[in-house]
Amino acid sequence: MSGPVRWIAAGSRLRRRTAGVLALLLLCSAGCVHQEAVRVRHLTTARYLPSRYVQVYRKAPENPYEKIAVLEASGQPDTPRSQLLDSIVEKARELGAEAVIVEDKSQPIGNPLVMNPTGGMYTVNPGMQMIPRYRATAIRFTGEASSGG
Repeated sequence: MSGPVRWIAAGSRLRRRTAGVLALLLLCSAGCVHQEAVRVRHLTTARYLPSRYVQVYRKAPENPYEKIAVLEASGQPDTPRSQLLDSIVEKARELGAEAVIVEDKSQPIGNPLVMNPTGGMYTVNPGMQMIPRYRATAIRFTGEASSGG
């Protein structure tokens, strides 16, 4: 290859290499942004087929049940809470749970109280952000209450 042609070919290889590196960096950074991964702590050695539906409870149901796992999910302050709950429900479905009992464990960033300069009293910080965090117990109903997945 002559001088200018070789230079153009070398530039083309450099552009392809640069594009490949940029694509790899984008993939890595996209993986870092996705933070609603659900941590699972199994409470039983039994494994179940995935269930069709998962009911969501805020307190323990009255029907008899067995606990199969504890699930935890958290995200950045701007992460929608519904996104975290969806992640928990999907993981519970994969584990064969028929329901989850969800606890909101979100935590404030900074001081939740601020001094009100007009009255000298403390008030709730109106601009306070929360770190969304949920803990859920995945359960399967026992006895006659079992829906069978």
